[in-house]
Amino acid sequence: MTSPLTTPSGTPGSGPDAGPATDEYLRRLGHDHPLEPSVDCLRSLVRAHLSAVPYEMLDALDGRRPALDLPGVFDKVVRRREGGTCLESTPLFGRFLRDAGFGVRLVAAQAWRVNGQWAPRWDHLLLLVEAEGAEWVVDVSFLMLTILEPLRADGGEHTHCGWTYRVGTADGHRAVLRRTSDGGWVPVYRFASRPLELADYAWIVDYHMEAADSPLTGSLLCSRGVPGGKLILMRENFVRAEHGRERVEYLATPAEAEKAIAEVFHGHDEHLVERAVRLWERTRRNRRAPLPGIG
Repeated sequence: MTSPLTTPSGTPGSGPDAGPATDEYLRRLGHDHPLEPSVDCLRSLVRAHLSAVPYEMLDALDGRRPALDLPGVFDKVVRRREGGTCLESTPLFGRFLRDAGFGVRLVAAQAWRVNGQWAPRWDHLLLLVEAEGAEWVVDVSFLMLTILEPLRADGGEHTHCGWTYRVGTADGHRAVLRRTSDGGWVPVYRFASRPLELADYAWIVDYHMEAADSPLTGSLLCSRGVPGGKLILMRENFVRAEHGRERVEYLATPAEAEKAIAEVFHGHDEHLVERAVRLWERTRRNRRAPLPGIG
């Protein structure tokens, strides 16, 4: 498969002269700093991606299967300026980092639910990135609150925007842990180390399109990184997770939902907001099951 991030000759790009597609990606992220395989550059790219590319699953709610091939995802996320789930945004960002000179592994993760149980499937995707002799956990597409910068995987604590994270272990696997208000640690997700290819995770689309309790096809879920934290919309709940605190607003009317959705999709075409509001109203009418905890 040919990567969308290639030079005109079709060979993988690298560095600041990687070609038109890489330039398009950088413009989509609003990133105008030098492109190099350094920790500072990685941190800047992750912040830019979280701010520019929202987590959203509007295609699935409309009954359309997400396209996982990189050229298709590139067209959706970069050229059509839409968002995506971890199945779309994370592999694309991983290929972009690889073309920029980073060592990258795409790996599976299993989310920890708010009910105190693991999600039934390892259906989240993360990146393990090598930069300046260290391994970093990178997540650019997760609905809920998680690391908003690369997290060094050496067990050290890292505080950002009021939350403290570290890589530890949970039930036999390495895991991203978040410190709780009482000083304890709770998993965000645990993750594997084996690198994945498309064939290894394409089944996740079938699972979420067909499962009776799939949150991806039953409720409007979207989020985006903002300075100080993250905006998260789940059904009628709009969460402002900023500066170490989470404030929840209940969305009682379509007008209130539209205002919240417009914040999540700030900087994007109005049709994306209009489409999301339509889906919010439709899924609210057709509610079929309680929302499970989701990764």
